[in-house]
Amino acid sequence: MNKKFSTLVAGVALLFGAMSANAATTPVTSLGKTNTELFQLQTAGGDSVLVMNKYGTLLKQAKTSLNGLNIANSLWCVEVTEEGYGKAPIFDFTNKATGQRLDIAYAGTELVTRPGSSATTDSTTVGGEINGWAFSSQYKSGVEDATLYSYFKADSVIGLLQVGGNDTIRVKKEAAATAYADRRVGSVFTKFSLVYADELNLDAEAINTILGLQTADKGVKLNFNKDKNNTQLKNYFSDDAKFFADTAVYAGAPSGTEFVRILTGKKEDSTYVYVDTAYVNESGERFLGFTTKQFTKAKLNGKTLSDTLGLINDQGKFLFTYWPSIDSLVIQVAQATYLNGNTYFSESLASLGTGDTTSIKSNADKKNYVTVQDLVKADDIRIVTIYGKKETEIGFGYKGCEPVSDGRASLDEGLYFIMNKAGQYLASPIHVNGAEAQWVTVKAGEQLPAHMPAYQWTVLKTQSNDRLAPTSPNEVANREFASLTETIQVYKAAGAKYWSASSTLIPATDSLFFVQVKDAEGVKGNAALIAEAYQDSLLGYKNIPDAEFLLREYNFKYLHPYATGENSKYLAKGADKDSLLNVLANAEDKDAFRLIYKGITNYGYTVNAAKAKRLGIKQLRRARYAVQLGLAYMDSCAEAKYGMNSYINIPDSFYLKENNHYEDECYYAIVKAADNNLGAYKAGVTDDILDATLKVQPLVETRTSAFAINEDKTPLYRRFNREVLGEDKDDKADSLRFYENVRKEYLMDENNREGGLMDKVVSYAGMWTADKATGLAFQIDTAWLALGRGYIKPQYLISVAHKNFEGSKGVPCEYTHGHIDANNQPCDSAHCIHAIPALPGFQRGKYLVSFADSAAVNNMDKPYTDIKNGYVRVGFVEAIVLPEDHLMYVLRDEFKGLDNDKIDFAAMEKADSIAVANGGKSFIIDLSGDEHKNVTWSFRYVHPEKALKVSEESADNSFLFESMAYPENAAGTYSAAGTKKAIAPSTAAWLKLHNGCVVLTDHSSSFANAKTGGDGALIFNVENKENDELATDNETIATSEVTVIAQNGAVRIANAEGKKVVITNILGQTVANTVITSSDAVIAAPAGVVVVAVEGEEAVKAIVK
Repeated sequence: MNKKFSTLVAGVALLFGAMSANAATTPVTSLGKTNTELFQLQTAGGDSVLVMNKYGTLLKQAKTSLNGLNIANSLWCVEVTEEGYGKAPIFDFTNKATGQRLDIAYAGTELVTRPGSSATTDSTTVGGEINGWAFSSQYKSGVEDATLYSYFKADSVIGLLQVGGNDTIRVKKEAAATAYADRRVGSVFTKFSLVYADELNLDAEAINTILGLQTADKGVKLNFNKDKNNTQLKNYFSDDAKFFADTAVYAGAPSGTEFVRILTGKKEDSTYVYVDTAYVNESGERFLGFTTKQFTKAKLNGKTLSDTLGLINDQGKFLFTYWPSIDSLVIQVAQATYLNGNTYFSESLASLGTGDTTSIKSNADKKNYVTVQDLVKADDIRIVTIYGKKETEIGFGYKGCEPVSDGRASLDEGLYFIMNKAGQYLASPIHVNGAEAQWVTVKAGEQLPAHMPAYQWTVLKTQSNDRLAPTSPNEVANREFASLTETIQVYKAAGAKYWSASSTLIPATDSLFFVQVKDAEGVKGNAALIAEAYQDSLLGYKNIPDAEFLLREYNFKYLHPYATGENSKYLAKGADKDSLLNVLANAEDKDAFRLIYKGITNYGYTVNAAKAKRLGIKQLRRARYAVQLGLAYMDSCAEAKYGMNSYINIPDSFYLKENNHYEDECYYAIVKAADNNLGAYKAGVTDDILDATLKVQPLVETRTSAFAINEDKTPLYRRFNREVLGEDKDDKADSLRFYENVRKEYLMDENNREGGLMDKVVSYAGMWTADKATGLAFQIDTAWLALGRGYIKPQYLISVAHKNFEGSKGVPCEYTHGHIDANNQPCDSAHCIHAIPALPGFQRGKYLVSFADSAAVNNMDKPYTDIKNGYVRVGFVEAIVLPEDHLMYVLRDEFKGLDNDKIDFAAMEKADSIAVANGGKSFIIDLSGDEHKNVTWSFRYVHPEKALKVSEESADNSFLFESMAYPENAAGTYSAAGTKKAIAPSTAAWLKLHNGCVVLTDHSSSFANAKTGGDGALIFNVENKENDELATDNETIATSEVTVIAQNGAVRIANAEGKKVVITNILGQTVANTVITSSDAVIAAPAGVVVVAVEGEEAVKAIVK
């Protein structure tokens, strides 16, 4: 028999007292510099100990709440450093569960600014620069109860303090002298005692997880010193096959005493270990062995395990008692049966309790120990058996300061996909909407998880300390649904392919892949996609750039396996009066919708500056939109369908959430918004009806309809750069004729003086037939195209009578004496008052402008309106343009007569500033910016859907001549303000002809009416002729010798004696039809514009007063 083990048991008994669950705590009296034992730091009173949780936080915990799963957090390894003779030793403490030293951060914490003799406001977390603690003044013997404090400078310390009755441990600053004087008292800091941990009765979970350090499915292998040897008999507790513990019910056991059954090999094999009813040897002192039996469900055949084992049922129940400070495990079996003179074991079993069987109820019963015995000492043969004494050391290998290797690992911080071995993604798909995380199959070519935050996970370490970081738990959170978050511990064996995790968030925790998004298949090496996934703050949802400006319209292409490529179907309103939406339209019939911006908000995982730096991602944002077609909005209708409603006050708004990615296009689900959150409904198409209407579907519906939402390429405005129409593809200046396409009258300089259409001060634009002008072409040049949103709404300058200037070099002063500038200050020769300054090149001409601003300061009266409070007129002003500076200088009277080389920009700017200071308007106009100006023009397509299809000028690419927008939905003052209204306004100023005058429509004019000619706005086309002659001023009427003069209530016709005269009104109705009988005839006519046709002459227009 190995007497060594009996000596050990005696030592344990001396150290810890009787083997009882109620044994008193044993203090530590002596230490070495390094120690294999693990100790507890017990607070005064003996009822609590210092623990460190998995986050590194220090807490006080009641000893009664410690068990096999949390005991490791209360165990500390102690190292002692001697400082020399006459100096107290320094103590360092390392927590067994976390592997983290008791190190406290000072720099960068609230301790820096806290006054002396004050404590921190929150529980203390380890991981810092302060360690090495003053504790007992001696360690080899007579270890003292004392406070724990450490120096952060020569005369100041920090120490651990339990505050009040709660469980938090805080750090307090104090003078070193005060701390030293109090170290054995504990009134300044908390006093601790170094003690051995009490023994524990281990339940099945504590055994299988080795006190919480591994997952319960790994299996357990114990250390026996010494173990069985030179025998084929197995030690089921230490074999490589490992074992599992299973809870066993044992009648009569005291409360809190847990017995377990032992399963060997794979747990699912249900092979149980029990003490055999047979001896393993034939001579000498005889010993019982162990055997196994498989108790699968099939083998039990409806019976219980207890029923099947019968009288030896208790011989398969084991009690594990553990002393964690010294890693000492005592295993006892509930029952063992001996022959004791009987021939057969059945005889002994028939007389239970007579001495033929031995049984225990708790570890207070000193028998039935699992131990090792010498069977043949000379041959060194040892067996595992049951004996009345513990004859061997058994343990988990749970010693010292190094954490037990259990496969714990930690993920690097970053953005991840979490996948299982089937290739599924852990995600919360659209129909789950954050309720839980599920395994989702992603079909290649149909979805792009790099664009879908609900399929992405942020991963942070909870510990950054160099020692703890390699096995730090990870804080995992879904990027879209931040409530799906958990702190998990990941595991990965050396060389293993898969990870596992301790998690309730992940549905299955084995065989996992954690792949950083940037390294995932299909993403790695794609710089653009990586940038989107990490740096696009609008990831996951459709965002319309500048949506609040209403710049664009969009088509919704439906995703369906039978509607792809040329067969694609689009969202559209039903024909005629059918307001319901469907997906039956082909590319030619699709509708173009406006997405009306309704606000933007942050969503998903909160990313502050610190997390952005650690994760490399941005805070996500999503915008919601109303969907508009004409004046109607998408909204729910009867029978749970979506349609376009023109009469709703507050239309539905929607989030456009990416759900699919097919052939390089993103497809979005249309989800009804509930303010800043996703609502309970989405727009969907079902296959159960043939009309393919868009329905209001519950969000939880697993099938989700998705749409590619692409900008409608139909241009809103004409840009004169189509080569097929003879225009310059590089947008260079060109000359064009503008004609309205009803009567084909041309835009020109107004020259009908006799008709009363001209003014001696203002040069108007006019409309007349081609033969009435000396030139019909206007020069057009881009004023705002390449910058801002000019590509959507190009703005042009329209001009005639050009006198451009190439610029001139400056001539310095030729005098040799000292030079002075205009302010009488010394300067160089180039800036001397005698120098001739350089002049930049510029364009000079007469520019077509709206007189809206002049009319406003002139009380809406002539000559800038047609009549008092009438329509604003359009005409020409002489101006200079600096294209590169985007500036126009409208010439004031004093500058109009100057030759180009005499132009002085400084003088013009000075005159302008004086005029503005005196309450006048500025004549220097900034041509930049998307908002319209009175001096620029844009050309609004009447039929934008047809415009790009034409190869020759026709009604399909006709346009309105557009000036500035009016305030929408409001009558009143003409407004130049409002960038949001500048592009494609519903109400604006367009050219029209009123009583023969070219004017601008007023605020009552709408695009819907104007495009049909319903409110008099002129619809134009252009002619593009080679070497065309520009329009010029023409002060005479080209009517041979015949003169037509408009008067009050009549038309006077001279030099037409004997000729037939026909006078018609603007509607073509005949007013007079007669033959002139004198050389100066007066014919009565109604007020307004009339057309006078004299036999043999071209018809002319006149305005009758």
